[in-house]
Amino acid sequence: MNLKKVVQIFLFVSMVMFAREAFCDPINYHKLLPGMPFSYFDLRDLHGQHWVSTYLRGRPIILLTAHRDMRYEVLKWADALKREFSDAGLAHVLWVVNLRRFPWNTGRKTIHNQWLTFSPPVPVLLDWHGNIGKSLRIDYSLPNIIAIDADGRFAFHQTFPYSPTAHAGISSQIRMLVPPGYTPQAAAAAGISGSPIPPVLPLMAPGSKGFSY
Repeated sequence: MNLKKVVQIFLFVSMVMFAREAFCDPINYHKLLPGMPFSYFDLRDLHGQHWVSTYLRGRPIILLTAHRDMRYEVLKWADALKREFSDAGLAHVLWVVNLRRFPWNTGRKTIHNQWLTFSPPVPVLLDWHGNIGKSLRIDYSLPNIIAIDADGRFAFHQTFPYSPTAHAGISSQIRMLVPPGYTPQAAAAAGISGSPIPPVLPLMAPGSKGFSY
């Protein structure tokens, strides 16, 4: 096979791959805009609890995510937002770990155990297929704060390292999403659970103390 033929085949394959990425990958052809229904998700946390987006309606959902190397920055957001919103029952605060791409030589159980050992203050959802970030074009090198309103619509997506100023700004945006007059007691009386589906997996024992992947 001559060089010209090899080049032609290479160009053809490249064009096919480009077309596939452009038209088949939701990251490229679709981006959520504020007010649009947020992508459905059904994820399990470290303790086997299901968290289903449609089942959590009734109060805002705050999703935190970033690369594992940014976990201590995300931890600051998790601590602050948990105290202000989750503990008061005003919003769900969840930490999503995108595990769509992890080293082939690292097993799921190892990853699971490492996050258990890290012991974040809010539920950690293991997103093995990266579904949460597919329609938001997330930059995982920064902490991401994603808000979904009480009706399941995408509200905002911000990227900030933690600081008191950034927290004040994000907090004010989240408070605008809490339905007027909402309280956990009123929601319970109205039959709005806003809770995850009961657990179906056993708790796994912590393993490695550090992150090896």
